[in-house]
Amino acid sequence: MPYATRKMPNKECYKVYNPKSKKVFSKCSTKQNAVKQLRLLRALQFNKNFVFRPRNKTTKKRTNK
Repeated sequence: MPYATRKMPNKECYKVYNPKSKKVFSKCSTKQNAVKQLRLLRALQFNKNFVFRPRNKTTKKRTNK
């Protein structure tokens, strides 16, 4: 598993990091947000075309009345 979480000492928050490279992705986040970030990082790792909440690029044309 390339990403992991660790509870910070004497705090109610979690760190998301890569154990191999020691890169930290979040320093102090809630447990729920840490789990969300792990899922996002794994989705990006295994699916390079992953788009988080794609937005509709079309815009409405305004007409002058």
